[in-house]
Amino acid sequence: MVHSQVSPASELLIGEFARRVGASKDIIRFYTRLGMLSSSNRRAGTRTYAIYSQSQIERYEFIEFCKGLGFTLKDIGQALKEMDAGTFSDRRRQTLVENKLLEIETTIAELRAAHAKLRATLGGKKC
Repeated sequence: MVHSQVSPASELLIGEFARRVGASKDIIRFYTRLGMLSSSNRRAGTRTYAIYSQSQIERYEFIEFCKGLGFTLKDIGQALKEMDAGTFSDRRRQTLVENKLLEIETTIAELRAAHAKLRATLGGKKC
């Protein structure tokens, strides 16, 4: 049985990892292919199993947190590479957050303008 070969305290099969983070195995595989998550392989007979460490749970949560703030997977992947290399400074983090905030503020202004135009259209004015 495969489970007996995996230490439950430190390593997780992909299904257990996905269950713990509340994601599908497909999204875990996708993030792994992108290099955002990492796994090791464990052979059991003729099968090979992806094994994820506990530290990957925090990494997954970071990815989802950043996605929730509107960062792209490309942005998140680059930040993770910099973190892994030890080159992700507080200043770099601040710059990324400031840029994202500016982007969101611009989007809000554009949406408010569109909202005003739609309201005016309902009032009988043309677009």
